[in-house]
Amino acid sequence: MAVTVRAWFHHPLTRNSAFMHLWAGQTAAQVGFQVGTLATSAIAISVLRASETQIGVLSALQTLAFLIVGLPAGAWVDGWRKRRVMIIAGLARIGALVSIPLAYVFATLTLTHLMIVAALLGLCTVFFDVAYQSYVPIIASRRYIGAANGRLEASYQVGHAGGPGLGGWLLGLLAPPLVYLLTALTYAFSTWAIWRIATPEPAPTRTEATLVAQIREGLAFVRGQRLLFPLFSCIAAAAFAAAGIQVLLPILVLRTLDMSATQLGLLLSVGAIGGILGALTRSAWMKHLGIGRTIVVTSIIGVAVLAAQPAAVHAPAAAAAIIAVSGIVSSYFLTIYNVTQMSLRQEICPPHMLGRMNAIFRFAVWGVMPLGSLASGAAASWMGVEAATYVFIALAVGASIAMGLTPAARIRGTSAINTVP
Repeated sequence: MAVTVRAWFHHPLTRNSAFMHLWAGQTAAQVGFQVGTLATSAIAISVLRASETQIGVLSALQTLAFLIVGLPAGAWVDGWRKRRVMIIAGLARIGALVSIPLAYVFATLTLTHLMIVAALLGLCTVFFDVAYQSYVPIIASRRYIGAANGRLEASYQVGHAGGPGLGGWLLGLLAPPLVYLLTALTYAFSTWAIWRIATPEPAPTRTEATLVAQIREGLAFVRGQRLLFPLFSCIAAAAFAAAGIQVLLPILVLRTLDMSATQLGLLLSVGAIGGILGALTRSAWMKHLGIGRTIVVTSIIGVAVLAAQPAAVHAPAAAAAIIAVSGIVSSYFLTIYNVTQMSLRQEICPPHMLGRMNAIFRFAVWGVMPLGSLASGAAASWMGVEAATYVFIALAVGASIAMGLTPAARIRGTSAINTVP
């Protein structure tokens, strides 16, 4: 492990100024995002007294934009400079976030306002994420895509580790809407860091094709890839189930187990320890199993272990420990899975199609998440939170098993660059 950590921090990417700026900005933004996510749940549940169905709607609105503008965003971003898109999206997110504490201070905050902000943040995230995933291969080079994604995923896990704990602590000191100010500050730092990147970006490819034609070209590219399309379908199914699980866990902890928002934040933080370890040790799994089996094995284990969380309802004295340990194990394996499948996609995609390819996968992942969020809220109202959580975990396990039947699962090496798509 010591050798792995030392090599991780002495990688050539650490001498890449552009990547280091992006990495630093994303680390701060991920902490802020996790704080904001916890604050959103606390505002809806504790301040505005939203029902399970309303919580599901709120969660759905955060990803609805991927369903509506996800595909055109990919075509647009392919024709725009990615760094500029990320800066504009960052500034817009800051403005939307600040409106919540202002409304709270003036006693005008409503659930409708919170839902509108959630939808606006989702819209900004569509463009930021598509540009961001297309920008990484530009500044890191294809040779280091996996290493770059591993570090950025580690940033996500650092945010996941520190964000909820920090958010839970702040929620014990401040009213939930005021906690949004910290998220706004982290986005401001991220935007500044991206603005400071001086590496010239290649001019975007210009085309006379219509927007519809560009979208069709992107869809045809993904559909025609024997490696990408089956994986695309499985990832979409897994995302539907994951969205439901993400909605149900806070309800399970805050209402069924009657824990505090601070306890929820700490439980989520502890789980991210596994994610950091996963980012550090992914290369060892790749060398041992290869790309294909790494994707399948880590996905199945990472989802299946979550079944311990609803089971914790029957052991309230040990519930916190059960949720924490299962979260650590799940985060470890799912981090390895996420980095590996993302790097595979970026490796085999030509540069001029990166925006559309990333948008199509984002459309599949985030576009179905509103449906999963709505379905989980309705299922919880009908059969109870515990039973609904089991159902969505079973759906996620099924999607992971299906990945084992795809051509991508048969890739044995550690790189797919020379693999015929």
